Amino acid sequence: MRVIELNNVFVRYVEPYRLALREATLSIEEGEFVLLVGRTGSGKSTLINTINGVIPNIIRAEVRGKVSVLGRDPRTAPVYKTAMEVGTVYQVPESQIFALIVEDDVAFGLENRAVPPEEMRERVKEALELVGLWHKRAHPTFLLSGGEKQRLVIAAILALRPKILILDEPTSMLDAVGTKEVFDLLAKLNEEGITIIVAEHKVEKVLPMADRVVALDNGSIVLDEEPHRAVAKGLHKFGVEEPQVAYLHRLASPEDAAFPITVEEFLAAHRDLKLEAVEGEERPSGEAIVSARGVVFRYPGNEAPTLKGVDMEVPRGAVVSVVGPNGSGKSTLMYLLAGLYKPTSGVVEIDGKPPADLSGQERVRLVGYAFQDPDQMLMNTTVKAEIEMTLRLAGVRGRVLGRLAQQIAKDLGIDKLLDRSPHKLSVGQRRLVSLAAVLAASPKVLILDEPTRGLDRETAEATMKYLMDIKRERDMTIILVSHDMRQVGDYSQLVYVMYDGKVAFKGSPEEAFAEAEKHREWGVDPPQVYHVAKHYGVLAASPKRLRVSPSV
Repeated sequence: MRVIELNNVFVRYVEPYRLALREATLSIEEGEFVLLVGRTGSGKSTLINTINGVIPNIIRAEVRGKVSVLGRDPRTAPVYKTAMEVGTVYQVPESQIFALIVEDDVAFGLENRAVPPEEMRERVKEALELVGLWHKRAHPTFLLSGGEKQRLVIAAILALRPKILILDEPTSMLDAVGTKEVFDLLAKLNEEGITIIVAEHKVEKVLPMADRVVALDNGSIVLDEEPHRAVAKGLHKFGVEEPQVAYLHRLASPEDAAFPITVEEFLAAHRDLKLEAVEGEERPSGEAIVSARGVVFRYPGNEAPTLKGVDMEVPRGAVVSVVGPNGSGKSTLMYLLAGLYKPTSGVVEIDGKPPADLSGQERVRLVGYAFQDPDQMLMNTTVKAEIEMTLRLAGVRGRVLGRLAQQIAKDLGIDKLLDRSPHKLSVGQRRLVSLAAVLAASPKVLILDEPTRGLDRETAEATMKYLMDIKRERDMTIILVSHDMRQVGDYSQLVYVMYDGKVAFKGSPEEAFAEAEKHREWGVDPPQVYHVAKHYGVLAASPKRLRVSPSV
């Protein structure tokens, strides 16, 4: 049975006036698992909002062509009626959290549909157990970590038992444990007959589950294929990451069109492959520019401390990643390093100075912090004003102000957005605005909490290359907080693993991944290339650290 059908659909936004979807034709059968991919701004969110009726009922837009969802046109049905059968989980979890307590938030939609109390309690428990939040059912929603908030939103949608489930980057803020739980859950729901549509930039985990891959480019559907064939045609052409095993396959067997998408498939196809480790950068040494000694931090009103004696040293000029499960204290530690909070006890110093005791001008030149959620730091009416605010805080005045704002925006590819409101941009664009605002002051230490969240792989790689270039130019020190282990393996010289408010491990990316295999609770899932290299007796965390000899 066909549950979704679009035929020659055009969508044009009214404010700003632009064509976002053109000649889109797509049909999805009941029980299918469809992966949507494409660059940031390619039309994925527009397609999702056209299917669930948010466009044009809430977001003003002109929609032409045939749109049928479960036999009805969502354009003519009230959104609340469509939402009873089409559940949608968006990128920003805060926009879908309505209650102060976890279990109340899951019950919110059920209450609005007059579900009987006994059934409501059963559904709430079932949904929270599925996403691993039942133990936090009485917890305040505003004190959840970013990943926990994302799981809460998924639970609230699942409690409604929709026939179609649409998810827009559902794991962008989840650790490896949470990601696996969500995808295992989606696989289970799909097996039970629910139609699943997932828009995702990190496709490695989703490809083996998907029936089809649908790629969008500039508002048009340009690819609709089975996952292996989609990878063979080159997902990278649409700004999408390809599995690391597919990249290795291109090097090992350039003429072979049968592309693997899992480690197991790669190993089966390349039994006699020769891999050699390439020397990477040496572990950074020398004086520490960032230092945390015996740091304890307790949020007001909480009996248990969030940080429980953290010791950390970051060498000057290094790229250091901080990884670990949601709720382990990573973001809290970054707040202290950035000077937003003072430790309950212990010492935090940046270049020998306690950051919380510095003036605004001193601090912004010493340490820059791009929050996990860019919305927490965007407060102006235009992108240009956001960047100029940091420059003014750093003491920049006069004509040079506008010139510097223009240059940093151009470097990050957002110069055409300078007069736009940052609050009306996509999540990925808001992320780039927040990076521009932080980089404008040229801080000595740059803290990036999930720096490429919401960005397609092409933009993410370009952004990371830019950050590495300015790091070398300015002798900047970078601290990455990330759940993206590909990113950690590609760019880190040193990795700190946090668990339960403490540093559980310190070492190179390869050492951290090797140790993480013994500790699933750390929420660290080594990338595909690590597992492939390990099979051949080589230790490597990135394709950059491997030499592949073509198969004979």
